[in-house]
Amino acid sequence: MFLDVISHDAKGKKHTFNKGDRVFTQSDVVDSLYVVLSGRVKLIRENIEGNSLVIHTAYAGESFAEASLFSSEYHCHCVADSVVELLKFDKSGILELLNQNPESMMMLIKELTGQIRDLRLLGEIKSIYSAKDRIMAFLSYEAQDGVFYYSYSLLDLAQKIGLAHETLYRNLTSLENEGKVSKQEGSITLS
Repeated sequence: MFLDVISHDAKGKKHTFNKGDRVFTQSDVVDSLYVVLSGRVKLIRENIEGNSLVIHTAYAGESFAEASLFSSEYHCHCVADSVVELLKFDKSGILELLNQNPESMMMLIKELTGQIRDLRLLGEIKSIYSAKDRIMAFLSYEAQDGVFYYSYSLLDLAQKIGLAHETLYRNLTSLENEGKVSKQEGSITLS
């Protein structure tokens, strides 16, 4: 995995941000790639009408700002959505690692193409009108051996699949009452 390579071969510096702090701003010069050690950050883009749109939420163990690695400016804001600890890697060090190590470049390409595939599927899932069907489609895709494991809140899950958290909770309870799923702390099992 590319994160393992950069964590091992590149020198990262730890930084802590409080909820609401900006990590970087749209149009800042790109100087770093980040890994979330704990907490979460939101990537937010301002559109031409001045409205804010959350385009991604990165959780512990995930990297972000890869999309700007070959750009001169960040294409969005990054805001701490909780107290967050980040590992910050210098852009030039990452690019040097990629130039010197084709295996690392291939790992990055593999990781990014996986993210593209997941985003396309998430777009498809969000287009499903029925909340129950949307939840089941997401769980079916994400489950490993019939179990979906998660390390974030159900509120975050609701946001990820484009539902109000009340809608997610109500429909998960309904699916559980119908015997289609069972909820445990940190996991949902498909029946």
